Amino acid sequence: MSNLKRIGIVLVVVAAVALVAGSFKGSDVLDRAIILGIGIDAEESGGVMLTAEVVAPGNGTEQVGTFSKTVSVKGETVNVALQNVAEATGKETSLGQCVVLVLGQEYTETVDFSDLIDYFIKHHSLKESAVICCCEGDAKELFNKGNALAQSMSLAIAAALLDQAEKISVTNNSLLQYARSQNELSRTGFLNKVAFVPSENTDGNLPDKEMGFISYREMCVFRANRYVTALSEQDVKGMSLFLSDVAGETFVSFEDTVTRTVQVTSKDVKLKAGKDGIEAEIKLTVRYGRTDSEAVSGPLTSKNDKEIPQKLLDDVTKQAAAIAEKYLAKQREFNFDLLDFHEMYRRQEGASASLAERPMSEFPVRLTVTVTES
Repeated sequence: MSNLKRIGIVLVVVAAVALVAGSFKGSDVLDRAIILGIGIDAEESGGVMLTAEVVAPGNGTEQVGTFSKTVSVKGETVNVALQNVAEATGKETSLGQCVVLVLGQEYTETVDFSDLIDYFIKHHSLKESAVICCCEGDAKELFNKGNALAQSMSLAIAAALLDQAEKISVTNNSLLQYARSQNELSRTGFLNKVAFVPSENTDGNLPDKEMGFISYREMCVFRANRYVTALSEQDVKGMSLFLSDVAGETFVSFEDTVTRTVQVTSKDVKLKAGKDGIEAEIKLTVRYGRTDSEAVSGPLTSKNDKEIPQKLLDDVTKQAAAIAEKYLAKQREFNFDLLDFHEMYRRQEGASASLAERPMSEFPVRLTVTVTES
């Protein structure tokens, strides 16, 4: 390459950098209210109460640096409420970094929120991968518990549902996944239910400070964005057994005076739709749960045991089959389909109005559960 060409390339790069730098203004960041999380509650007037956790760089008479705060505003619609957030903060709102959308209990249980889901799915800057969940009580109250966690409530919820969930057999939904579930054949989906649980204050320097943690072991079921029923922790565990990509379930067995805990390390799930119903085969591979040492922890899942006795495997098999059957019974009772039974028959029969309306009572399930040691 000639020197003349090299000089030409350098001049082009310099010009491009100068153009980008010239178009950037430091005040662009200062003028934005970056929203980390949004909470939606029902209003008696028919509108919504929107609570936003906002990160805003301090300027002028505000605190210097970057901090977060919650802003709660009312609006006839979500769009109006977000405009009111901008007015309340004096900054242009930005949803590009929003990681979680939380729907309050009264809102989810009483409102058809199809318009809200449609609005956020079509929003030009909110990411489709944002976590969506519901909560116990009001979303506004939940977001204002951030000080008790000593961290951002939005980030705490997102981390719990995305990071920790993979380790302890809790499945979760993104905004896009949930929106799709409400438009598929059975129009059924779920939202994780989060709650703030107070805990004992062990900080001697701040004896009056409220402390707690985020619980997320329950779920709520929705059909066409209308509330159907709640799933307890045990119901969720039963549902998770049918999901091949979710592992980590734990089972506790009591034998004489000894308590043993085993954990599912892998599973093989086969669901097959036939003329007489669904054939469901669940194969679990387990190992003893971990403890520090028998001397400290007692006989609880002692590491000294290298092989799991057949009696314990049989007990776990019985437990797994019982909670799986209990979950299937709940699906039939409340007529919802989170295991895609309708979709399995659609692949065989093709889509039809009659299939979409077929109740879960018409999908009998023959369940087989086997448990082996890893």
